[in-house]
This record gives sequence, C-alpha cells and structure tokens, in this order.
Amino acid sequence: MLKTGPAAGILWMCMATLISSISGGMVRELAGQIPTMELVFFRNLIALIVLIPIVRRQGVGLPSKSQLPVYALRVLFAYSAMVLLFYALARMPIADVYALQYTIPLFTILLAVIVLKQHADIHSWAACLVGFLGTLIVMRPGIIEITLASLAALTTAFMHAGSNTTIKILARHDNPEAITLWTNFGMLPLALIPTLFLWVTPTAEQWPLVIGIGVVSSIGGYCFTRSVSAADARIVQPFQFSRMIFAAAIGWIMFSELPDLWTWIGAAVIFAASYYIVYREGRARRAETAEKKSA
Repeated sequence: MLKTGPAAGILWMCMATLISSISGGMVRELAGQIPTMELVFFRNLIALIVLIPIVRRQGVGLPSKSQLPVYALRVLFAYSAMVLLFYALARMPIADVYALQYTIPLFTILLAVIVLKQHADIHSWAACLVGFLGTLIVMRPGIIEITLASLAALTTAFMHAGSNTTIKILARHDNPEAITLWTNFGMLPLALIPTLFLWVTPTAEQWPLVIGIGVVSSIGGYCFTRSVSAADARIVQPFQFSRMIFAAAIGWIMFSELPDLWTWIGAAVIFAASYYIVYREGRARRAETAEKKSA
C-alpha cells in the first residue's frame, strides 16, 4: 500500500470515512438495547487496549502538572462529544448526523479566535457565515421539528472543535500519541461511573457489535491520522465528503433511510465553507514557511 503522497492520503481518508460510517451504523443498530454511556465506556476501554502497546514502544511519559488542567478540559470536551455523537446516531439518520459534523472547522476557528487569540480575516468570517447558513438548510428550523438529537449532533461538532483547540495547546509539549492515550485514560472513569448504574449485559449477538464499535473507531482514527500525515490537508479534506455517501449507503442498507435533497445541499454548503477555511490556512502556513526559508 502507498505510504505517502496524494494518492495515499486520499486512500486513507476514504478508508477513514467508510470506517466511521460503519461505526455509526453499529451504534445505531444497538440503539435502545445498550445504554449510550455503556457504549462510550466500551469504546474507550477498547481504544486503550489498542493504544497501550503502541505507546509503550515509544516510551510515553506522564503529563506535566502544568498540562493537567488542559488535559482535564480536553477530556471534558472529548467525552461530551462522544456521548452526544452516540446519542444523535441512535436517534436520527446517520447521514444527517455526519452532515452537521462538517461544522467542526467553523467552530474551531471561532474558538481559536476566542481562546487562542488568533487572528481571523474577513474571508474566514465569511466562510463561517456561509457554513451557518448551510447548517440552517440541514436543520430547517420552522419547517421541520428541531429535535434533541439534531441539537446533540450540532453540539457534538462544537465539542470536537473544543477538543481540537486543546490539542493545539497540548501539542506544544506532548506528542499526539501521549495526548490520545491520556485523554482516553481520563475519559474511562467518566464513562464507567454512569455505566455502573445503567449497566445492561450484552447478549451473545450484541457483544460483537459492542466490541466492534471500539475496534472500528480506533481503526478509523488511525486511518484519519495516516491520511493527514501522508498528504497536504487541501488535497485530502475534500474527500471527507465521501462520508456522506458512505453514511447514506449504510443508512439505506441497514435501516432503509436516505437523506433528503436539502440535507445534501446543506452538507455541501457547510463542507465548502469548511474546506475554504482549511485551504486558506494551509496556504498561509506554506507562505509563512517559504518566508522563513528565504529570510
């Protein structure tokens, strides 16, 4: 398999979106059978089982005391995002959930301005406005009922953006493997406590799906990391839209549900605005690197 370059990045991204869609279908399949908190617990537990052998070979150390408050904040963001995502996947069409997830870059730039004090130009703010309009197209307030599930899906995007913002802070001192490991460790007790009160023992038929969610999610995260490592973001990011196609296919095959035309239009608008932000950020970064080399 290709290791680096545009073709490799695109392939890894398409694999990541396919796998995340499959994971969403598995969560939806267990809806109403296994509590959301329990699924989150098993997802984190299995992720740790997968991660520990990897990070042991790299000698990941304990986080510094100065980093602990930021880790706590990231755990809160990441845990909330996962709970809300699983809640939304269990209660609304999979493609609709992932359509709203394209707002993550829009929320990320808002938090970067507010928290990291980064500058955003008129182009970025215009893209955020366009993305907001795309969100309205998907949700169509006043035309269709705004449900707790759709609000949860949108809030998930905000929580993911918060998690991305804390990663930028933590990455100043720690590598991605350490950040991922300690975040999952922090999330495990948060998921365990409610699980003890809501526990439902999976049946023999349910165990493969419960375990599969954790394994598949971990593989999907790995594929995404390989994608952004193999090629420039402006090349691989457009292929994130393949998640809509895969999610629609999974929804149709497993649950006989298809997103309507407005969901596709809204998702395309949100994605275009998000990609514009990613593209401009990449171009600015390349210009800054070229300027440093010529200095």
